[in-house]
Order: sequence, then structure tokens, then C-alpha cells
Amino acid sequence: MSKILTALLILLSFYVRGQDNAMSSDRPGSTYSTSPLLKGEFQLQSGLNYQFHIQEPNPLILITNKHLFQGNINLRFGLSDKFELEAAFPQQLEFISSAYQLEDTPIDEQTTFDYLNGVGLFSRFAIFRENPKGWSLGTRFGFQYDSFVRSGITANLDLTLQKNFKEGLSLSSSLSYFHLVANELPNAQWLQWAINANYSLSEKIKLYGDFQSSMAIGANDLEEILAWQMFIASIGTQYFLSENLALDTGFGLGKGNSSGPNLETEVDSQKSQSDLIYCTVGVSYRF
Repeated sequence: MSKILTALLILLSFYVRGQDNAMSSDRPGSTYSTSPLLKGEFQLQSGLNYQFHIQEPNPLILITNKHLFQGNINLRFGLSDKFELEAAFPQQLEFISSAYQLEDTPIDEQTTFDYLNGVGLFSRFAIFRENPKGWSLGTRFGFQYDSFVRSGITANLDLTLQKNFKEGLSLSSSLSYFHLVANELPNAQWLQWAINANYSLSEKIKLYGDFQSSMAIGANDLEEILAWQMFIASIGTQYFLSENLALDTGFGLGKGNSSGPNLETEVDSQKSQSDLIYCTVGVSYRF
């Protein structure tokens, strides 16, 4: 009898472990997971994003169409049940076609094509995992070097709060601070706030809605002030092929505006606004 009870307790412990050990992925959406991987776990997250920007005309820039293909590979490894390390490898393919016209000069049409890449190292810590009321809080900190903004190093701090409800609904919100040191932007800072809602239709299918807002300000080497602001709202779905493998896709619309000198034309530009279309596909796999 005692052997039977012991076997049942062992099976129950595995069951509870499986229930608590759901995949902790940052995808989909723009918020980060509040839960680091458990000790010894290794996970791959990868995605491909596409953005199409259409800039509204102003007295200097007649039209600008920008195509951005952004890929990312993130490798996460749990050092303990509350702490993990993460390596990030962002990539970006950029195609921009623009038409400029200064006073009393012919229209200058330009087309640029760039491939940009980077590498980053981050740590993640669970301030507290999910408590009995469904709340969890986590932080993420690290550095990333990339060539996205004329080559530079970015320090990044994120704080994410999440609430899980019994009806299969979860809400999470992230606040991120970035400090960039780059060749042509020696002192740029920006904030990003995001909120994400996930709803489980079944054990395999989740729906999500996401909203993010970014605000930035910086100065170039001529001490000229540049400012950016962007909003993106998106919806999508995630499908679990197994408890360790999930695919996701999403679609969104956004709005952006900027002011300050134009780095390509090296002349002062007016305030500009742009509309954007956003779509993404991705995968998360836990080994």
C-alpha cells in the first residue's frame, strides 16, 4: 500500500510541475515575460517583422517609402528559478526611396539599401513569480551593440507587471528605458510603454491584442535636438504545436512623427508624420 501511495505522489509531483512549467515566451506582442526560465531550461525565440512606412509630404521631403524587414534570434538560459541570461541577435534589412526638394533646386530622388545587425546580452530576474492572486513582476536589463543608428551601444532596462485571470485571460504591461550612445547621436534616450492582452481559446490557441508607444529625444554631434514618437496597435494569434513549441503571427497599424535635422540630407527638416503597416511571424521552442 505504501508503495502505491509513493508512486501516486511521484506522479502527482510531475503533474504539478508540468502545470506550473508552462512555456515562458516573450512572443507574441511587445511586452516581456515576467517569468524567467527554470534552472537548466534553454529556449529559442525567433521572429520576422515587416514594416512599411509612408511619410506624409512636407516642404522638404516630398515623399518617403520605407520598407523594414527585422529579424531577431533570442537565446534564453535559466540559471535558477528566478534568474536567467539572454543573448539577442537582431538583424534589419532596410530599403528607403525618397524624393527631396530644396528651394529653387530640382527634385532629388534617392534610394538607399542597408543591412544592419547587432548583438546583445541581457539578464532577467523574477521579482516575484505568480502569487495566489495571479500577479507577477519581473525585470530585464542588458546592453546591445548594433549598427541601426549609425553604430552604437544601447543600455536597456525593462519592468513588466502581469495579471493572470481564471477565465484564460492575462494582461501584462512593460515599461522600458533605453539610453543610446552612438557616433552621430551621442546622447539619445527613449521610453517605451506597452500593454498586451492574451486570451486562451483552448489549450493550443491563444489570441492577443497589443499596443505600444515609444517616445525618444536625442542630440547629434552638432547639438541639434531630434525627437521621435511612434504608436503601434496590433492583433494576432499563437498556436501551440506542443507544450514546448509555439508559432505566432500578427498584424498592426501605426503612426509616427519626428522633428529635427535630417541625417541623410544634412539640412534642417520640418516636422514629419508617417503611417505604417506592421506584420510579424515567429516561433518559440523550449529544448
